[in-house]
Amino acid sequence: MYHTGFYLNGTSPIHRLDPRVKLAAVIVLSMVILCVKPPIVILVAAVCLCIVFAGSIPLRIIGQAVKPLIIFVGLIFFTHAFFSEGEAIALVNLPYLNISLSRNGMEEGGLVALRFLCLIVAAVILTTTTTPSRMIAAIKYVLGPFKRLHVPVDDIAVMMMLAMRLLPLLLMEKERVETAQKTRGCDLQGKRLAVRLKAFIRLTSTILLGVFRRADELALAMEARCYNRGERTAFVELSMRKTDYGIAAVLIVAGGVLLGLNSFI
Repeated sequence: MYHTGFYLNGTSPIHRLDPRVKLAAVIVLSMVILCVKPPIVILVAAVCLCIVFAGSIPLRIIGQAVKPLIIFVGLIFFTHAFFSEGEAIALVNLPYLNISLSRNGMEEGGLVALRFLCLIVAAVILTTTTTPSRMIAAIKYVLGPFKRLHVPVDDIAVMMMLAMRLLPLLLMEKERVETAQKTRGCDLQGKRLAVRLKAFIRLTSTILLGVFRRADELALAMEARCYNRGERTAFVELSMRKTDYGIAAVLIVAGGVLLGLNSFI
């Protein structure tokens, strides 16, 4: 089963693209998607979907990445739908509170949810088509200028790499504990809220103990390999090809075109 954050081996053009280009594209997308108008957001969402198909990424993986955040996305949508100003199309009567569902609020909520989903899809494309070692090399390259300000770029890169590697392990630990509980007859359906809360606390504490154990093993492994803080050499060396320069130029032109369309819409 796929876990968010794992690399999917492939030979698509997106996989072969230089990680610095992909990282820059995601950063620019994150800034542009928050300020463009609705038609451009829909166009960007369509482009993200095309990139998913070009990278041979199954839609099942996108769904698994979105599933843990679907409640948060739904909360964003309904908050805008019920609390934004506009012509009311329905009234929801609650004790001491009258809430109106507006068409303008639904459109605004759907737009904000679509922006958020685009960011999730872009992050999934980046992590599934880029190995962790190449990702860290790209991050170190992007943060390179901050070395002049005495920012510990190498340490930051190592911490990000550990976070990227431990997040999928955390999800696997959660599934392992849940499977072990089910095999022992743990069934929370129809149980009271207090029982479910106690089960959740036990699950959380077990997962945290497993994470601390893995972190301790990792620290011992790093010490055994004589790891020291500071600037380090890297096995991965990035090099831009003509294709990478061409894709970077296309992204720059596409970004300019989108911003131009946004100003005329």
